[in-house]
Amino acid sequence: MPGLFILAEGGGSGGNVPIVILLAALAAFAVAYFVVGPGRGKKGPHRLGDIPLAMRPYHSDEELETTGMERAMAWGVALAVFASLFLPLYWLIEPGRINNRVDEFYEQDVASGRQLFTDACASCHGTNLEGGSAPHPNQEIEAPWPAPALNNIVARYQESEIVDDVAEFIHMTLVNGRPGTPMPAFGVGEGGQYSDQQLQALLAYILSVQTGEVDAAEGDIDEAQAFEGASGEDIFGANCARCHGENAEGYVGPQLLNVFERYGWDGEGDTEQVRAVVRDAVENGRLVPGKAPMPSFAGVLSDDAIEAVIDHIEGLQETGGPRFGQIGGDPVTEGNEE
Repeated sequence: MPGLFILAEGGGSGGNVPIVILLAALAAFAVAYFVVGPGRGKKGPHRLGDIPLAMRPYHSDEELETTGMERAMAWGVALAVFASLFLPLYWLIEPGRINNRVDEFYEQDVASGRQLFTDACASCHGTNLEGGSAPHPNQEIEAPWPAPALNNIVARYQESEIVDDVAEFIHMTLVNGRPGTPMPAFGVGEGGQYSDQQLQALLAYILSVQTGEVDAAEGDIDEAQAFEGASGEDIFGANCARCHGENAEGYVGPQLLNVFERYGWDGEGDTEQVRAVVRDAVENGRLVPGKAPMPSFAGVLSDDAIEAVIDHIEGLQETGGPRFGQIGGDPVTEGNEE
């Protein structure tokens, strides 16, 4: 009955006509069976009064073995022929109907997502997703926060070792936002305003307008933008503290208080090599199995901003800490239960 369901949904189209024809043929076959076929003239028990079912008059043996049997066999052959045609045709037609419906739903999602983007995102990311800016979350900083282009986000992350699924990454960002930045959470569960269906529509629209091109100059951050006048501590607080803790003590990310020591620094001497390790992590991110990955900040923070963050981290360094960095902060060890 799928054709009838389609009509009931009000979604009928030219692609549904074959289904309707097949169903009409099936209905015609059923009518013929009861009007001129074996189903004709059946008499219920009420017509024969109190005569037991096994004793009621019926066709003679001769009729059952000749015309009756021939009629039943003829209808059996007709039904088999009809089924042999109906089922393969339905099997051929149904995938196309499903695909048409999927396309219709997709087009509806894209149209809805376009309107949602215009209402909630275009003011920062640009009307055509070309990128723009947003007010800095620190009201004391007048310089705007750069909002990245979204019309090439798939191309920008396609070679990423941190982001395996760009669509999932975008959806996760839409749901949770990016704390510490102007990007708010849009998921209802995170205090946002959009349902799961609306977020899927928004995602469908963003993915539908991908250019597939990455401007080489796009990765260059305008020094006059977000980080003008910001200290390494400010930048750390806006981009790193939500995972590593306000004082780098560790939160969902490992503590950074002795990260230099963990990479070979003994408290004295040159820190150039360790700074290079930290810079690599900041620029390329880190993949944490089963956990939210540390994102790449290349293209997000300027070189000077990254240097300022590393300077800030270096200023926090101490020795004598754990030899590893554990996600969620260091475990409580004996003699350090407080």
